[in-house]
Parts: sequence; structure tokens; C-alpha cells
Amino acid sequence: MPESARRPEVPAQPDEHAVPGDAQPDAALLAVRGAGLHVPLVGGGRVEYANLDYAASAPCLSAVAEHIERVLPYSASVHRGAGFASQVCTSLYEGARADVARFVGARDDDLVLFTRNTTDAVNLLAGALPAGAGDVVLFDLEHHANLLPWRGRGARCVATRPTLAQSLVALEAELRAAPAALLAVTGASNVTGEAPPLARLARLAHAAGARIFVDAAQLAPHRRVEMAAIGIDYLAFSGHKLYAPFGAGVLVGAADWLDAARPYLAGGGAVREV
Repeated sequence: MPESARRPEVPAQPDEHAVPGDAQPDAALLAVRGAGLHVPLVGGGRVEYANLDYAASAPCLSAVAEHIERVLPYSASVHRGAGFASQVCTSLYEGARADVARFVGARDDDLVLFTRNTTDAVNLLAGALPAGAGDVVLFDLEHHANLLPWRGRGARCVATRPTLAQSLVALEAELRAAPAALLAVTGASNVTGEAPPLARLARLAHAAGARIFVDAAQLAPHRRVEMAAIGIDYLAFSGHKLYAPFGAGVLVGAADWLDAARPYLAGGGAVREV
């Protein structure tokens, strides 16, 4: 990124991290948009809405919405303009990559790619899997986002056993049975609610010469993730589960596979010349 793109900043505004109202940043519940919403009943009348869908799509934090409102006037092309607004947007965009990398404890040379959501991120990684590198190993209880993209790419499913210990034994045997390029696992299952031991899974994968990908869609909103410390090679999650609007997702991980892959989407910005 040109040095000039790093300099502009959005003019000073009230603290973007401040929580509206009387709430404090360390309060148990941060303010969200839609709180106090009243909805109609089938039989008539209105009641305050009880949102029971947080696990699928969490509401937008008020602080996030307010920050977006502050930067919207500067909306412009990212990495494609010399004007002030474009440079501001480019700076914010690249700054967001750095924020995500810190949030997940990524390595210094990991790439941070913005996608549409977790499913899009998994499909991007599936398309970057090197030909001939080996199969993808995964458990049969994976979320569809971490199950269907691997079909047709040599996916080998391990049947989940009654206990975690038995499942890990079966997984280790499968990893040793034939060359594998990648172990794809959930960080927190939306089927059972279980959070598998990621560090141990990473060790099993690496011992077999494979890398590990973690679908952190359900994990990232609730637990700290440290990619480098745990040994995670690739990780994906969605903003819409993390109190962010507009449904953006992220894929973070080692650059070699991603740099060598053909562009996931052909078009503007994906070519050097035509």
C-alpha cells in the first residue's frame, strides 16, 4: 500500500468505542440496535421483541453503527483512488485487516482476506487447496459451511464416536491412513455445542504433515482465539455473529496457498492486465 494511503484519518469525532447512554465499556451488556423494538402480535397488540436468534445473527452494536455513520461520508474507492476520501477508506480498510489479525492472534505473515461470510471464506480456501497436496479430513458433524465446500476435493469424513477420546483416536488413524493436506474442524459445534481441543487437533494434523483449518463462526464471539499460539493455519468467521452489520466474513491464514491460487472471483482488481 502506498505510504500516502496510510496517512489520512477521519477527522476527530467522539470516541468511536464509547458505549451510548449510561452503559460503560465493561458493562455486562453493550448497547445494540433494535433493543426495545416492539412488534405486532398475531392476535393484536404489540409487545417488546425478544430476540432469540443471537447465535445465528447477532444484532449490530450501537457503537459499531455510530462508527459506520461517521465514516460513511468518506465512502470511496479502496486502493483505486488518489483523492482524500479514497485514501481515508484505504487506510480504514487496511487498518481493519490489522485489527482482525490482532483479534485472532495471527502470525505476522498471515493474510487477512475479507469475504462475504464464513461459507464464502471456506469456499475460497477450498479453491486454494493445492492440486495433489492430499485429501481434506473432517468429522461428519461439521456445519454445512465446513462440510459441503470440501466435497469433490478428496474429502474424508471421520465418524464421530461416543466420546471425544474415541473420536480423536479415530481421527489420528484417518490422518495416518493416507496423505492429507488439511484437517478442517469446527471451533465450536452448532450441532452439539462442544468446543474441541484445537491445540491437540493442530498437533495431530501437523504430525501427519497436514494443515488445520478452523471454522470459528460460533467460537469467535465467545472465546479468545490465538492462531499462532494454538497452531491454527487457517481460520474463518462471520461478522454477523460478532455484532457487526452487513454480513462481512474473514479468512485468515498462511499466504503460500492463497497467493498461488487462481483468483476466486475474476474481474476488476483480480488481474494485472487484459
